Amino acid sequence: MVQDIIKNILIERTVGSENNSTVLLYLEKQLEAMGYDIQKLPFLCTTWETKNSYLKLNERIIGINASPFSEPCDVCGNLAFAKSLEELKGMECQNNILILGGDLVSSPLQPKNYPFYYPDEHRNLIELLEKKQPAAIIAATGKHPLCGLEPFPLFEDGNFLIPSAYISENMLTEIQNSNTQSLIHISIQSKKIKQNSYQLVAKKKAKKTIGKIVICAHMDSKYNTLGALDNAVGIAVLLEAARKLNSSIFDIDIVPFNGEEYYEASGEVEYLKFIDDNQDKIFFVVNIDSPCHVGSEIAVSLYNLKADTKKLINCLMGERQNVVYGPEWYAGDHAAFAFRGIPCIVLSSSDLFDGALNATHTMKDNIQTVDLSLIEYAADYINDFISVISQKDNPIRCI
Repeated sequence: MVQDIIKNILIERTVGSENNSTVLLYLEKQLEAMGYDIQKLPFLCTTWETKNSYLKLNERIIGINASPFSEPCDVCGNLAFAKSLEELKGMECQNNILILGGDLVSSPLQPKNYPFYYPDEHRNLIELLEKKQPAAIIAATGKHPLCGLEPFPLFEDGNFLIPSAYISENMLTEIQNSNTQSLIHISIQSKKIKQNSYQLVAKKKAKKTIGKIVICAHMDSKYNTLGALDNAVGIAVLLEAARKLNSSIFDIDIVPFNGEEYYEASGEVEYLKFIDDNQDKIFFVVNIDSPCHVGSEIAVSLYNLKADTKKLINCLMGERQNVVYGPEWYAGDHAAFAFRGIPCIVLSSSDLFDGALNATHTMKDNIQTVDLSLIEYAADYINDFISVISQKDNPIRCI
């Protein structure tokens, strides 16, 4: 069964794409067959296409990577360089080709007005760039701090309207030393297409409910990756848990989030609107993201939990093989709930930050990154947790 699930979802499945729709339909059929009621929350999204982009420098053609969802451009301009915010503040670069390096490109920028987390330092840099009005921006980046990309796009944002691309940080010195006196030609080949998609929600109601538990895992992927670890295996755990899940006192929402890898997080936004409109009381959220990495164990991290619930978690942990505690992290779908103060449990890989992430968002994230034997451990842990907290008489006890 697990192999069949992985086989049906292990394709590039970016939001709004044909593959994304195929996986959504597969998940719908699977969950409907398990007895869940299906609801679809529609949204408008953008897909992205790109071709070869380049910088022409002293008759030399240098290949560059278009930033995902960048505006296209084919322009000439002078080169300008900035490695710090102070350098950028003090320069005139209107209509120039601006190359960013150093401290400005240490980590990717959150998309403009990202609904869950938009730090001031990112907002300030984006607003400054828009004020400076360069013709195009090239970011000279190194290793992404949270995935396997090297170099990585500084911008992944369809709402940022300055054309942008990225190159390896190793090329920055070479370009700076080019001593060109002529205008530089840059071509960024990028195309955005509006599409319709939806957020799938599978619901199962209790006879006498006291609230709702949300079990989620994002089902979309980045461009140019199969996303086996991130997060096809999470969806496999979600389906395996959903197959056995039952509660006498909690309504259950199974939510394969469609948009965690997308700059507008559209599926997450629509689901939060949905629960707010229905005034749903959410007791717990269980998020599954990048578990089952080869050579790891299932890591459980906790957010906003009360002392008695932590006691329950400790009891469960003592009974389980291949399940350990992991550190808190907020770069996933649980963050939107945790920031609201809702108790959350997250299942991931025990080596998430020192091994698992090295493959994610790249073509290296294939079936070889996943230990399929860990899927049942993760699904059983979720089911046991829901079963225990659903007991009316004394839910906080060791089992």
